[in-house]
Amino acid sequence: MSAPSPEPPARPQRHTRAIIITAAVLIAIGLVLKGLLTPATPSIASPDATPGPSAPVVGHYAPDITLRDLSNNPVKLSSLRGKVVALNFWYAACEPCTYEMPALEHTYQQYQAQGFVVLGVDTVDDPGTADSFIHSLGITYPIVRDVDFRAVTLYRVTDTPSTFFIGRDGVVRYKAVGPLTAATLHTDVTALLSQKP
Repeated sequence: MSAPSPEPPARPQRHTRAIIITAAVLIAIGLVLKGLLTPATPSIASPDATPGPSAPVVGHYAPDITLRDLSNNPVKLSSLRGKVVALNFWYAACEPCTYEMPALEHTYQQYQAQGFVVLGVDTVDDPGTADSFIHSLGITYPIVRDVDFRAVTLYRVTDTPSTFFIGRDGVVRYKAVGPLTAATLHTDVTALLSQKP
């Protein structure tokens, strides 16, 4: 009588687990990239509504803050009252920020004479890095640095790029999270420029 043959070894569970984990990680990365690279749909405030108190919320007066430009000069947000302002939070290693900055520059050049300004708020870079980066992209709109994350905290920014569109009256009219396109900027900026302060 022959000895029973040994049962075949069970399929290693480690291999299956590794495949499942890899697939889950790839799906998560894909969803994050889709979110970062999909053009933003802004929140919109009615121009007829009574503005709320100072808060980083659509329909409220934009909180005032003083930041430093790349030459360390103070720039106060309220000094831009009477203009339409795109308060744009970014940093040099942010790929979606790099994607939208040429569109912001083009819109700034197109509408600057009508009272539109982009105020780019660099959230992490030192002045040298920021200056080198904006020159490589040909950015001419004002850039300020958020030393100690005061603006990020005040405006409750959790993702970059994030942009607050502030009307001539100092009220947050739109908020967009994610990269903006030239078409979206044109629509939003022209609508705000046509509103009376």
